[in-house]
Amino acid sequence: MITMVILTHFSIKARLFLLCLIPTLVILAVAWRLFLPFESRLDTYHVLNQKIGAINQVTTSSALFYTLLSVQLRSENSEDSRPQLKQDLAESLDKIVLDTGSTNSHFGSKSNRTLIENRVLDLHHLLDELPSASQSETLELGRQVFNLLYEVMADLQKTNSFLAPVDIHTLDLVYSDLHWFAFWVQKEAWLIKELTMDQEVFQSRQTEYFQAVERQQQYFERIIDNGAQLEQLMLSFTQPEFLQAALIREKIVSNEADPQALASYVKNVEERYLAIDKLVQSVNQHLSTQLNVRLQQEKMSMLSISASLLAVLALLFVLGASTSSRISSKLKRIINTMSRLREKQNGIEQIPIDGKDEFSRFTINLNHIIEKQQQYESALVETKEAAIAANRAKSAFLANMSHEIRTPLNGIIGMTEILSRSEFTGNEREILADIDTSSQALLILINDILDLSKIESGNLELAPHRFELAELVYDTVNLVNAKALSQHIELNIYLDPALPRFIIADEYRLKQVLMNLLSNAVKFTKDGYVNTGLTLETGDITSIRFAVSDTGSGIDKEMLNTIFDPFIQEDSSITRRFGGTGLGLAICRQLVDLMQGDIHVQSTKGLGSCFEFVVPIEVAEDQPQVEPLATQALLITNMSNYSSAIRRECVQWGIQLNEARDVEQAVKSGLSAVCILYCQSLSHSVQSDLIALREHFSSAKIVVLQHHLFVNKDAIHLAQASITLPFLGARFERALKALVADTETDLTPVEESQLDYLECNHKRILIVEDNLMNQKIASFFLEKAGIGYVVANNGQEAVDAITQGGHFAAVLMDCMMPVMDGLTATKKIREWEKEQGVEKLPIIALTASVLEEDIKSCFDAGMDAYLPKPYKSKQLFDIFSDLQVANS
Repeated sequence: MITMVILTHFSIKARLFLLCLIPTLVILAVAWRLFLPFESRLDTYHVLNQKIGAINQVTTSSALFYTLLSVQLRSENSEDSRPQLKQDLAESLDKIVLDTGSTNSHFGSKSNRTLIENRVLDLHHLLDELPSASQSETLELGRQVFNLLYEVMADLQKTNSFLAPVDIHTLDLVYSDLHWFAFWVQKEAWLIKELTMDQEVFQSRQTEYFQAVERQQQYFERIIDNGAQLEQLMLSFTQPEFLQAALIREKIVSNEADPQALASYVKNVEERYLAIDKLVQSVNQHLSTQLNVRLQQEKMSMLSISASLLAVLALLFVLGASTSSRISSKLKRIINTMSRLREKQNGIEQIPIDGKDEFSRFTINLNHIIEKQQQYESALVETKEAAIAANRAKSAFLANMSHEIRTPLNGIIGMTEILSRSEFTGNEREILADIDTSSQALLILINDILDLSKIESGNLELAPHRFELAELVYDTVNLVNAKALSQHIELNIYLDPALPRFIIADEYRLKQVLMNLLSNAVKFTKDGYVNTGLTLETGDITSIRFAVSDTGSGIDKEMLNTIFDPFIQEDSSITRRFGGTGLGLAICRQLVDLMQGDIHVQSTKGLGSCFEFVVPIEVAEDQPQVEPLATQALLITNMSNYSSAIRRECVQWGIQLNEARDVEQAVKSGLSAVCILYCQSLSHSVQSDLIALREHFSSAKIVVLQHHLFVNKDAIHLAQASITLPFLGARFERALKALVADTETDLTPVEESQLDYLECNHKRILIVEDNLMNQKIASFFLEKAGIGYVVANNGQEAVDAITQGGHFAAVLMDCMMPVMDGLTATKKIREWEKEQGVEKLPIIALTASVLEEDIKSCFDAGMDAYLPKPYKSKQLFDIFSDLQVANS
């Protein structure tokens, strides 16, 4: 019953499969058991074949060594047949290694084969020594040769044939014993030759002689015991010469044998060896024939079993397949069609209807469902294609509108900046400020919409590069300082000391995300503070966690899940009170996702919010060491909250720092300092403190560190430098370096780059712009900076001006112009520079397009920098500074 319940969970196809699989596995298991003995016997036959070949080569080598040694003893100073014998012997030794040392060899273990190879190598060395050996040396070499041959034979005999049939095993034993018998016969002959050459030496080797004789008798008896009916061998041992050999052996032992008798005995032994060798070759041929016959028989048996097995399996397969086809053919067609329908594959055909049974009625209903599904999917595809086309049209429209809006907006922002430098009444200046604020808000809106469009269309690409992380934070927070000051919001910055100085990431996009979060924090905070913190997270991936927290209005829990969606704000009243499109946070999330990071928010209504985002970064390999300022400073903290941050900066720049709680303690301490870092405090009179410091530390340079909400302009005039907290970093470094160099500096709370621009009248800036308004703005910025300029109305005029000898420090090149556009003009200028071999002229692209492909086209054409419209003078002069136009 339980088995039946379990089977109901299997499909019909699975049950049929099991019905065929189980007998198949049983048959295969039985076949495997049958094949194991065959495999063992085949391996044994292969081993015996290799063993026969190897032993035969050892016997051949032994005979050749014996002949060569004998020739060496007879003709010590003549060459006769020794070279040919040596060559034959070397080939025979190599064959031993070949038979036993092949990587595919079945013969013995690897260590055994290695041992044989080493001994054959020793035989080669003895063979090389033989031609130059004296008589005594030849005798010694002969002893070593027979010892090595004995060891090789012994190693070969380690391989047995126990797994072979009895007759094959018996033949193998007889064959091995015959080889051993031949070996000891030959060694006896060699020992007798030693006796004829040096009788004294032979006395020390009588034991070996006895061993050779005993081993002959031993192997002869073993051959007879194994049942070998070898008539030729029996004949050799019944001849009168063999019977007479016993008498000669006794005389050899008693030193009574004369040389003539010894020579005759050696000849008889050699003839006996030849007879035995013929017998060995006969047995070798017989054993090889038997092995080949058995190999063929085993292979035929395996082939027969395999054929029978395949026939049974084929029959089982045919029976199972036919049964499965009869039962499941219709179900399979229906299931496949339903699967394709579920996976929404194209080209689904209706199921053919054959017959009038239940399957046919089911198929009719199923075909109706398929037809309806296909109609629905066709309509869905058309709707999707229409949506994609509309999205492309939207993106193209936004890009075109962005370009068209930026051109007049450049005029508004540029002219507003020009007017702001003129003298106006307070109300008029407020109007100008409102115009500037509104135009900047419009610019931010255009950028947000364009960024969102690029992200949605997948056209936004990151541009990672090396930059200084701390400066990005200080610069970004500084951008919201003016707004924070107007709302009396305190700005705090915390940087993890473990943060690397330089990282590789997309600086612009990181700054954009951080700026959006800071802008929102300041916008929605009526009073309190906005904190910015960075911490380093290490592990498999190095990441940086950015946190922006505030004490603003907070966000309802119900809105936290949708706060990062486009065009979403907490409620409509916020839109009316604070303005904005609700795109900022949506862009933040999509940019962080693009950087493979994560962004989230924690908030309590009425208490504030904390936005955090984590992005993976790459630490720059080049981390330049900070050049120590090597100066002594006195920090007067006045219980400032920024004391710890100032200490970290001093340690980073190698400043020897002493501290005092207030001016009174500093005066009483008797400390000396090159410079004094004075932290402003509302509880102390800044003017009185600075005058006291001037009187007591007359030679010290004073730096006032002022809270960004409480900047005292009078204090700036009483000190050599002023730094607005919490904006440290490069600002702090420049101030102290200037003081160490004994140069007074005045750093205002919101610093602007001040460059020593072109003082030479013979070098000017070439403005290439077809729009009159844009010409006026660029020329006004340059005039105010005291820089000369020339205006060209199109690219052709610019090319002519440069190629006809005009000297310019840089070119401001618009991209879209009549006659010749800026990209073509840049390419022609670069070609002319290359032909003339002149130094490259800095070319700065001015364009209202901010699309990635347009920016890339500018750099591909050969431009050095890119400045999007609208722009302000500071942006222009910053690019001049980066390109070192002032030094051109």
